[in-house]
Amino acid sequence: MVKDHPMPEQPTSCHSRAHSRRIAQLMLCFALTVISTGCLNSLVMMGKMMIGDPVQTSGFELATGISLEDENKRILIHCTAPSYVQSEYDSLTADLQDEVIRRMKRRGMAVLHPDAAANILDANGGTFDPNLLARKLPDVDYIMVINVNSFQFREDNSPNLFRGRTSGSIVGYEVIGDDSMKSTLRVYDQEFRTTHPTSHPVTTDQMPQNVFIRRFIDQIADDVGSSFYRVSQGDLFAR
Repeated sequence: MVKDHPMPEQPTSCHSRAHSRRIAQLMLCFALTVISTGCLNSLVMMGKMMIGDPVQTSGFELATGISLEDENKRILIHCTAPSYVQSEYDSLTADLQDEVIRRMKRRGMAVLHPDAAANILDANGGTFDPNLLARKLPDVDYIMVINVNSFQFREDNSPNLFRGRTSGSIVGYEVIGDDSMKSTLRVYDQEFRTTHPTSHPVTTDQMPQNVFIRRFIDQIADDVGSSFYRVSQGDLFAR
């Protein structure tokens, strides 16, 4: 006579639920620890592992439906500022223009050399004319103008504290028509505003002025660049 052997006990649903709760508690504790210690990059990495790294569509593509990256459009970047703004930092427009172009080229975008526009505008008395640029530059599809309307790098009423604030607009022109009758159509208009750092100012004895301004311009270039190319949510969160 063969005796039936008792079946091994299966884990109960209560055990499974308890295990799941334990994992959730550990993850919550980890997240709270990361936030409290300021290790935001670790939190970003954890999010990437769990849900991937979502991408934010560029402002230009959202407004026009055209991806400057995917369609390999040839772009001219031109940065301007009033003289009273430029007086705060005389290489502001050149530095910002260079940083935006560098970020675009790093993504494989077709960006024209800025000297091409500078030479044409200088011959025109320095007056900006997108239609003139369209006629004189045979290989441009879009002209993007970054207008810096305000720029300061010190905290208000606190000469010993650095905090950058700037505002401006981005205007995009599409080049239309054939070679003999080229003109431009204004297709994009977006304001921007950047504060750096957003949390608290930096004391002047913590960082040289030129280093702070360099980092501030980098932040402006990141914010402006998101109008032209896609940016991962992780990069946005880590700024």
